[in-house]
Amino acid sequence: MSTISERVAAFTSGLTIDALPADVVEKIRVTLLHNLAVALADDVVTGASFRYADAVGQGSGARLFRTGKAVAPDTAAFVNATAIHARAQDDVYFPGLTHVGATLVPAVLALGESLDAPGSELVAALAAGYETAGALSQGFAPRTTPRGFRATGVYGVLGAAAGAARLLGLDAATTANAIGIATSLAGGTNQTWVAGSQEWLFQVGFCARNGLLAARLAAAGGTGAPDAFEGAQGFYRALLGEETDLSAVATDLGSTWRVREVTYKPLPVCAILQSPVTDALGLRDRHELTPELVGAARLTLSPGEAAYPGTDSTGPFRGAGDALMSAQFCLAVALEKGTVTAQDLLRTDDDGLLDLARRIEVVPDPAMASRSFKLEIDLRDGGRVEYVSADGAADFNWDRAGLLAQIQVMAGELPSSDIVGGLVDTVLDVENRSVRDVVSATVTS
Repeated sequence: MSTISERVAAFTSGLTIDALPADVVEKIRVTLLHNLAVALADDVVTGASFRYADAVGQGSGARLFRTGKAVAPDTAAFVNATAIHARAQDDVYFPGLTHVGATLVPAVLALGESLDAPGSELVAALAAGYETAGALSQGFAPRTTPRGFRATGVYGVLGAAAGAARLLGLDAATTANAIGIATSLAGGTNQTWVAGSQEWLFQVGFCARNGLLAARLAAAGGTGAPDAFEGAQGFYRALLGEETDLSAVATDLGSTWRVREVTYKPLPVCAILQSPVTDALGLRDRHELTPELVGAARLTLSPGEAAYPGTDSTGPFRGAGDALMSAQFCLAVALEKGTVTAQDLLRTDDDGLLDLARRIEVVPDPAMASRSFKLEIDLRDGGRVEYVSADGAADFNWDRAGLLAQIQVMAGELPSSDIVGGLVDTVLDVENRSVRDVVSATVTS
């Protein structure tokens, strides 16, 4: 019987754009555009990444987003990943709790630019990466997250390795080695959300860079364990802390397209909070709410989401990372201001905002399904506003028109309309462009 690595490699190594359903190709266009648009939007955390690139010095083969600085592909993969993830507004594959785009897109763009690859090959590589990361995280991320592992850091590198291997044109056996090697480069914990530190940002960079490294090592003759995933000392046994049935993993590749389930984020807050905060904005407008009117509020979530590190926090907040994770902080910004921007993530010493946040409670409820929530707002005049959502994340699986509308909403935080228009035109025609064209469209200065 084939191993998991072999099943994944057999599917991804020969994947071409012609083999993809038309809606999957369109989904990849839209997803790529979303991730690159948020990479160009205002953020408050990427200074360290760009300073790192300056310290590394000049290189060749790839370029950084925004500045266009020439660097080595591994540097571009790392820094550009942090740019995509900086606003926490990049895409998410909810069944695997993984930000696939932030880990995959920078790896294949950096490699593709160095190879002068055509856009059609980029699309195939992205499909390979999304399907790999999705198949290997689905069903496992909810089990590894409570053990302290951040799903994006653990599973994102696997998709990046598969995408890079596909772009390099590696055969199935060599691709299997790349994916096997990548299991030893996976990692990252959720302590960053509790501490308010920046590992959350750097983890996506590690994945992009390490996925590229794994593919190149395999191309150079490096080998990975054939049973890297199911072995007695392998990936899943180590992460789960127990043996589990792995017989069905990656057996449906090519019949189930997981990229279809990738959703987007309209706001620079945690994925869990996208729907509650978006709907709180609507409630604020409809009921003319002000902080003075709000006596208390309760956000009821599924137990897993309520317990996700950083979700239930009233501070103290030490950075943008723990602020964007906090349900109380993000809901307080929404109710006070009527919008949430990246700059709001720095308002961690605003006494009025923090007072409002402390009046908000996060409540776990076993009857609540994942991605559903109930928001109750008690008013000081004795009234109450209540809202229930069954699956808010479904609202953010945008098509092309939905994404273009969202880009218009973000216009105040994006570069000039000429730059954004050029990015839109290039990415939505990606199969007829080159990877270099795509990267060029991200340069703003």
